[in-house]
Amino acid sequence: MKRVSPQLLIQQLASTGKQYIEHINTLNPFEQARYPVSWAGESTSLNWFDIAREYTEKWHHQQQIRDAVGKPGLMTKELFYPCIDTFMYALPHSYRNVKATEGTMIKITVSSHVGGDWYLLKTARKWELLKQQPTNSIMSEIIIDPETTWNFFTKAITSQAALHRSIIKGDFYLGETVFNTIAVMA
Repeated sequence: MKRVSPQLLIQQLASTGKQYIEHINTLNPFEQARYPVSWAGESTSLNWFDIAREYTEKWHHQQQIRDAVGKPGLMTKELFYPCIDTFMYALPHSYRNVKATEGTMIKITVSSHVGGDWYLLKTARKWELLKQQPTNSIMSEIIIDPETTWNFFTKAITSQAALHRSIIKGDFYLGETVFNTIAVMA
């Protein structure tokens, strides 16, 4: 691709982007996707999740390009939140081997107006991702800024760097597992 001019690359993206959107519009969001979202631990996924995964790829590559050329990022609630919200679906898979008693609650906060709160609840069989806080008390709370969040989910920074830039309140062991999460394929 080194020989492809920026103009040709932009034309190709414009052409394939339109075809891609047309294809997505033919899919039933709640039918099985052609490819599973394996970083979330799924062997089969629904179309909505595969489409959301594809959005995270497009978002984070666009963000990397913007960083490289010194342009402002895509850090708006409209564009950033759907990406990070999708990345959060990797958390139950990341926690699958973390032992905790049933009812253990972990809160993950991505700070600022573009972020939000997510909760991991340990049930009898697995960890579940929730977007509303249940009545359980929080055993560990992780607070991460948006820039650190997308960078560690996409492996642009190390887990240790992300941990150093974040705050963990309560059970440190439960909180630090967040930083072992990867939400892209490598």
